[in-house]
Amino acid sequence: MAANLASAKKFAVGLPVADFIQNDPDGKPVSLTSLKGKYVLVDFWASWCGPCRIEYPYLKKAYSQFKDKNFEIIGISLDDKDFRLGEGD
Repeated sequence: MAANLASAKKFAVGLPVADFIQNDPDGKPVSLTSLKGKYVLVDFWASWCGPCRIEYPYLKKAYSQFKDKNFEIIGISLDDKDFRLGEGD
């Protein structure tokens, strides 16, 4: 239980997010720090997650509405079966 609590504290609401790099749709690497000064929504989703997929039109609408106001969305797919939140940091 202590390990679960320690892991949960790393990802609590309001804490700064650790920098990471991921490829954009064109395969170019993008770091979170490269978006400093912008409002960034980090969306964790998976193709097997019904609620995640239902949210997509709303995310698309929000991006369309706010993209010219320093707003970005980074989508991170959890489809990889080896992904485990909190490991490797």
